[in-house]
Amino acid sequence: MGGMMSGWGMMGFGILGWFLNLLVIGLVVYFAVKLALRNKD
Repeated sequence: MGGMMSGWGMMGFGILGWFLNLLVIGLVVYFAVKLALRNKD
């Protein structure tokens, strides 16, 4: 039972982590582009 629970937790966290990673990468790219454009002016 414990193994099954940990497997489910890992699966759920994997999907959640994937979304979080996508969000963080998106924010980083957004801010990097914003800063680059600001420095360009």
